[in-house]
Amino acid sequence: MMMYARLVQWATEVWNQRFPGQEFLTIWASAECSNMLAHAQVKPGRKLKQHVRYTGYVRLDCPAITPISDYGNRGSKMVLTATAGAFAFNFAVENGSPFQVIYASAYFDEDVQDLTAIALVPKDRLEAWAAFEMLCSRAVRPRIRRRRDVYIIGGTDAFFDPTVEWSDVILPDDLKSKLLDDMQAFFGKGVGIYRQLKLPPFRKLLLAGVPGTGKTMLCAAMAKIAIQSGRVVVYVSGADRDGASFEKIQRALQAVTAARYPVLLVVEELDAYLQGDDKARVLNVLDGIESPNNPQGALLLATTNYPEAIDERITKRPGRVDRIFIVPTIQDVTHAEQMLRHYMGDQWRDEHMEVVEKLLEQPGAFVREVALHARMLAAHEHKTEVTTEMLDQSVNSLLRQLRADSDFLRERRPITMVNAKKQKQNNPFGFRD
Repeated sequence: MMMYARLVQWATEVWNQRFPGQEFLTIWASAECSNMLAHAQVKPGRKLKQHVRYTGYVRLDCPAITPISDYGNRGSKMVLTATAGAFAFNFAVENGSPFQVIYASAYFDEDVQDLTAIALVPKDRLEAWAAFEMLCSRAVRPRIRRRRDVYIIGGTDAFFDPTVEWSDVILPDDLKSKLLDDMQAFFGKGVGIYRQLKLPPFRKLLLAGVPGTGKTMLCAAMAKIAIQSGRVVVYVSGADRDGASFEKIQRALQAVTAARYPVLLVVEELDAYLQGDDKARVLNVLDGIESPNNPQGALLLATTNYPEAIDERITKRPGRVDRIFIVPTIQDVTHAEQMLRHYMGDQWRDEHMEVVEKLLEQPGAFVREVALHARMLAAHEHKTEVTTEMLDQSVNSLLRQLRADSDFLRERRPITMVNAKKQKQNNPFGFRD
């Protein structure tokens, strides 16, 4: 029996014991109604539709549920958040009889940390319950009150300040200018055009490329520019125990819709969210069915290391993704020199140009590691300068390591997209890629 069916069966038994003969509606309910943030903020006495007042709740024992709560930062405090449990929500009616809603929320199974919730509601009180659900949803949404930080959905922190400058991103100028122009044009004039066409002003850009090419740095630099331009940045993180779940996308969309400012929404490794049942739900968002309708405009900036996982239903259907930008490996000597100069800093010497051609077709992360390793070699040998020989040694050493790792993985454990993803963490900007 599916989890939701077990919850409905239990709730029906409770209802029939408490209110024999009274008709009810069995509905999917919002998981936010069991969130401890909602319980703390939606106070008894709150007025709802149909001349109804919320009067509090009591916990119930349900054999199908093991009560458990998630937790996270809320401002400066660590608080309980999403919760699996069973509750009876109590309501009073002006010039009428009070009523209860029997509610239960539980996780689908051990592998999917995504809550499902059901509720039994008196047949004539659905409107009041819907108003209560809306209050709970608003209480759980991130509170976007300022435009100087990146708001994180998921992860261990609530927000952070991006520090990557646009000049720190060493990529082809043409790519950078097209990406920046697209964002500025959308928020400048594009939002108005979407409104004229009676469309939600929601634009979607995808950055695709192998790991290490600089997609994360691009996102971080775009976030800083967005904040400097008076926009809000919302970042969906998969770094916590819940991983890449649609529930996070949903929470982010709620935050984007509720914001009073234009929003840049960043979702790294979009392909990780296109798994199982979540795939159809993400497609609905990209199609516009559940797109955020923020009158000030919302721009989605998504990334993927595995463009083959973004199937034709997304890449070749107009509107699901408006633009795809390929973030390449190093293609020419000029780009390679810029990258090496950047990571060598004041240790750069003109003779280092001898190793530049060996950096072609490599991602930027490779160059960064080459420079760091060479500088560490110099420090270990108590040298004040990094010689060309040290750089060459660093390049050859890293190439040998990559070949050995590739051979080992090919022989011992075939590389799959799932295995690769399990080795990665979705930390916010600046800690990978």
